[in-house]
Amino acid sequence: MQLDIGLAKVGKYAVGDSGDSVEIVERPRGGLSVVIVDGQGHGRPAKRLSHQVASKAATLIGDGARDGVAMRSINDFLYALRDGRVSCTVTILTLDLEAQSLVVSRNSNCPVVIGHSDGSHCLDSEQTPIGVHRENRPAISHWPIYPGTTAIGFTDGVIHAGRYGSGDPFSLGSVYQQLSNDVFRSQTAADAILEEALAAERYRPNDDMVVAVLHVSEADKGLGIRRMCVTYPF
Repeated sequence: MQLDIGLAKVGKYAVGDSGDSVEIVERPRGGLSVVIVDGQGHGRPAKRLSHQVASKAATLIGDGARDGVAMRSINDFLYALRDGRVSCTVTILTLDLEAQSLVVSRNSNCPVVIGHSDGSHCLDSEQTPIGVHRENRPAISHWPIYPGTTAIGFTDGVIHAGRYGSGDPFSLGSVYQQLSNDVFRSQTAADAILEEALAAERYRPNDDMVVAVLHVSEADKGLGIRRMCVTYPF
């Protein structure tokens, strides 16, 4: 099998720095994790905050920590750093080859949509952001890995797109529509979902936006060549 990851990200309109950060980290015992962090506020302070938290989580995971441990540790880190006065929402999407499972960890009010052989699911229970309370536990879900298994995560700029405008607000229906495509591509799906959110905001987003898509497909291992493509406008 093969894992494909697609990411699409955009900052708030007319604000130079995005307060949302994303890190992809290889797990030491096999697999990949995507860390999505939405820092409180906008602009450079939020960017600095979210980058610190995402980097800390990526380092912990890269050192072998389980996702739940990493989530608790970054909560303690942010709580100690800012004395409980600043928060971040965090979602970690993991393909864990050691456990042979898809793991979703959330301290966020944003849903994660799962496409699976037994149907689609939406993990949307509200969870407390990190950094506010000393004792804070993430919501963690495990799913077996089959070809076609998909996880789609967002930040709240996507989910709330169009909510305060005169157009049609963003709907998870567009996400499920992507899951129903006969030929699924992670990057194509991430781009299409972000486009829906931007259209709902009339291409002037009121908040930073991130879409992350993980998809497992059939593939011959062959030489096991791994590839990554990044587009970074500046």
